[in-house]
Amino acid sequence: MGKRVVYPPELKKYVQKYNLQEKMRSILGLLGTEAQDIVNWAAKEVKAESSKGKTDVGRKIFQKIAREAAIRLVQQNHRRGKITTKAEVKKRTGIQVEMPVLYKDAGFRHPQEARNLRHNIFHQAFLALVMTYFPDVHTWVPVTGQGSLTPDLIVEHEDPKWTIAVEYKGYRNVTLLSESEILKGMRYQKVYGTAWLVTSTEKSVHRLYGRSLNSESLIDQGIERLQRILKKKAYTSEQKENRGIARKGLKHLEKHRGINIRCKMISAEELIESCRNGRPLKGLAITTGMELVEMLRGAGLDEHADNILRVMKSPTRLVHSESVTSMRLIE
Repeated sequence: MGKRVVYPPELKKYVQKYNLQEKMRSILGLLGTEAQDIVNWAAKEVKAESSKGKTDVGRKIFQKIAREAAIRLVQQNHRRGKITTKAEVKKRTGIQVEMPVLYKDAGFRHPQEARNLRHNIFHQAFLALVMTYFPDVHTWVPVTGQGSLTPDLIVEHEDPKWTIAVEYKGYRNVTLLSESEILKGMRYQKVYGTAWLVTSTEKSVHRLYGRSLNSESLIDQGIERLQRILKKKAYTSEQKENRGIARKGLKHLEKHRGINIRCKMISAEELIESCRNGRPLKGLAITTGMELVEMLRGAGLDEHADNILRVMKSPTRLVHSESVTSMRLIE
C-alpha cells in the first residue's frame, strides 16, 4: 500500500466542505507515486499566486492537481488505444475541461482538433476561391443555434441579389460521401434556393441519382445501403471509421423520413456561370476532391490546393498545417 498523502489545510478544508473525498482518491490514484510531490507543488504555486490578494486557495489547489490527474488519464488511455471523453474526465477528477486543449497539454492531438483543422482548411481554401470568382460578394458564417439549418458559409451578392449556402465535408479520399450529406445539401437548397456541397473525397453516391433528386428515394436507398455497411465486420481502423460514419448517417436519414423535397443537381461550372450572369441556378452543386483541387489551381491558389490534397491523403491523426488554426471552428 502506498504512502498516505498529506493535504495542506486549505485543500483538506475544501475537500471536506464539498464532499470530494471520492474524487480525491481517484485523482491520487491517477497521480500515483508522484501524488505527494504534485500536491505540494500545487499548494506552493497557488499560494504564490494568491499572495497579493484574497482567493479560494483550497479550490485552486484542487483544480490544479485535478488537471494534472486529467493529463495522466489522457496519457494512460492513449497507451491503451482509447479516446478520453469529457464525461470520463469529469467522473474521474471532478473538473470540466476543453478536450482539445487537455490533449495538447498531454502531448497529443485530439480527434476533434483534427476535424476542426480540416474544416478550417476548407473554409480558407473555399473562401479564397469564391473571392477570386466573385470579388464583390459578401460572406458570413452562420452561428449554431440561429436556426434549424446552419451552413458552413453563406455567400451573398447585393446587385443583382443572390445567395448560396455552402457546406464543407473534409473527408479522406477513401471515405464515402453518402445520402445523408446530400440530403443536408437538399435541405439547404430548399431554404436558400442555391446550395453548394464541397468535399475532399472522390467517393460520392450523388452520381447514382442523376440530375433530379427526390428525398424519399434518397432516404430509402441510403438506409438500405448504410445498413449493409453496418452488417459487415470491421477489422481495420478505416473500416471502423466508415462504420461510424454510416451509423451516424443512418440516424440522420431515418430522422428525416417524410420531408418530401425535390432538388435539381447542377454542376459547379453551371453554378459559377449563372452567378456571373446574375441569376444563380436553383439547385444543388457537388464538388469532389480533385475537382476542387483543379479549380483552386486554375484560380492560381496552389497553396490552398496543396492543403486540400493533404486532407485527402492523410489519416485524421496526421493532418497538419503551418498556417491554419485547428483549436476552434472558424466563426
